Amino acid sequence: MEVREVKGLADKYGEEFISVAEPIFSHELYQSMKDIAHHDDSVYDHCLKVAYYAYRVAKRWDWDVEATIRGALLHDFHLYQFTKRPDRNILMEGLRHSRRHPKQALENAAMCWDISSKEKDIIVHHMFPFAIPRCREAWLISFADKFVAAWEYSSRAKRAVLPRMRMLRQRI
Repeated sequence: MEVREVKGLADKYGEEFISVAEPIFSHELYQSMKDIAHHDDSVYDHCLKVAYYAYRVAKRWDWDVEATIRGALLHDFHLYQFTKRPDRNILMEGLRHSRRHPKQALENAAMCWDISSKEKDIIVHHMFPFAIPRCREAWLISFADKFVAAWEYSSRAKRAVLPRMRMLRQRI
């Protein structure tokens, strides 16, 4: 990762956030998440957003900021593109992914970094209600993840719908 890119992220997210996050997001394997589509963007961008919003809350409430940032960055470190198998129901495939990807994310994270018990809880239990978080930071990441995902989905929907609405208005 280039120094210029890290500086740009520091300008956007702040030095404290970046000092904790940089050893993770600069890792070569973590960088590969930029190529994995997720909701409206990439898994890399999604995890950065979740980590930053959760960090802001954890800092304000004087919770474990380091575990919050690290766990949030690693919560979707599954390193595969979710795709529905052709012969399967999309709801069942989504459920399968919801239960499988946290375990894969933890396995991948443990290969690259030392993971604390709180970070493990965040990674493995962020998919509430399919898993129940055990610490407050894991609850925070679970809610931040859902908030960011909803925002990303609504952005994608707006981009899909607005051009069609403009086209219809022109016809009227």
